[in-house]
Amino acid sequence: MGLFNFNRKKKEKKVVEQLENPTELLMVKLFFKNEPTFNDEKIEQELKKRFSQIEFFENSEKPTNSRHYLFKDYEVKFDEGNIPAQATIFIPDKNKINYSELDNSFRQSWSWPLAEETVKKCFYEILITDLMSRNLDYKERIEYFQKFVSSIISAMNPSAVWVHNSEVVLKPSDFLEKSSLNNYQNINVFMNVRLFNIQETKDEIIMDTLGLNSLGLPDFEFRFANYDPQQIAGLLFNYGHYIFENGSVIEHGNTIEGVEENQKWKCYFNHSQIEPKRMVIEINNAD
Repeated sequence: MGLFNFNRKKKEKKVVEQLENPTELLMVKLFFKNEPTFNDEKIEQELKKRFSQIEFFENSEKPTNSRHYLFKDYEVKFDEGNIPAQATIFIPDKNKINYSELDNSFRQSWSWPLAEETVKKCFYEILITDLMSRNLDYKERIEYFQKFVSSIISAMNPSAVWVHNSEVVLKPSDFLEKSSLNNYQNINVFMNVRLFNIQETKDEIIMDTLGLNSLGLPDFEFRFANYDPQQIAGLLFNYGHYIFENGSVIEHGNTIEGVEENQKWKCYFNHSQIEPKRMVIEINNAD
């Protein structure tokens, strides 16, 4: 049985339009105890393990704080013409980690209890982003970028990895293992399941996914009481994977499989209650 029960009857279409999330820059930070430097030979060796067509800038005077790469395996289409997908590495001039911007991520990095302790022993960071790739199919986009990040992690050996889009801090080995599944075409590290207690009530909890929105897809959000959060986390993770595999196929008012057998929960498009503000599929278990 599928996760979703789609209602295709035109006469029952809702008045609320399905709104899309704008795609966002994909961004990862790597944290180091010692000052990082570029070993171009090692980086290029790792990139060549994962890409067949890479354009390196052959410049004898490469900048000390950045690198830029073009990936001809992934062609991005624009009205003016096609260009290769691109990615950059950047070392800030004043390399000082802003630990406060990671507070939410420390609280929501469930798979690594030592995330905060490890990062706060680091003193240096590098920033990795994609460029000119938002027009790619989202599965191709996540594939090439995860290949790129994995290459840099393998070449530079950081102590911790922060995926900004999903607000999760990971062990480098976990990033390499999880991102490489299905030839890097997955949402395992770029989607996180988060949990928030509601201050106004003792029993209610909000759980959501974060990260699908960066690819232009809807996240999920569920406000509930009297369910096991671990069980709900598993459901949300499965729902998120379903959206990643199938795209934005859910319509306002469709139903989704609940916790119990034959239980149906309604899905509604709405603005998220939790930051960052984005369009989510709000699950309603009261109908």
